[in-house]
Amino acid sequence: MPSFKETYEAIKNDWNAGEKNFNVKCEMLSEGMQCQVTMGAKPHVMMIDAPGGLDGTDEGPSPLLAILGSIGACIIAVTKFWAKIMDIKLEELEVFSRGHINLGAIFGIDDSKLPGYDKLEPVIRIKADAPEEKINELMDKVLTHCPVITNFGGASPINPKVQIRK
Repeated sequence: MPSFKETYEAIKNDWNAGEKNFNVKCEMLSEGMQCQVTMGAKPHVMMIDAPGGLDGTDEGPSPLLAILGSIGACIIAVTKFWAKIMDIKLEELEVFSRGHINLGAIFGIDDSKLPGYDKLEPVIRIKADAPEEKINELMDKVLTHCPVITNFGGASPINPKVQIRK
């Protein structure tokens, strides 16, 4: 497995070396709102569910919590990438992802409301061995290069395809 530096240099030298496709399988399970999510070549398996008040078994995070986790985890990963690129040593890094939603919109009670988060506010706490100006420069790079933030900002179209089984 190549190191981060080797991967970075390979992509710098040949843009096509950065081309990747990712696939994730989500399969409905019989209990509550459980969904088995299988991803990656390893593969990694996790359960996504819902709390009891939404017919779930609360055996895993809800899809909405997974979104918040994805935002925070991506910010951390991209911060670590950019810290290596900018030669900054990270000492502490935490992200508290906050989201506000009204579930009534999901249930169609008011179709004029957004059936998703109307606010996503990650709070990033960082300590590094660099002056504040350089840390701010680092975070500017992170927040403009984080793929999860980019995707949730609407940059990538989502084109569902429905396949009805008989």
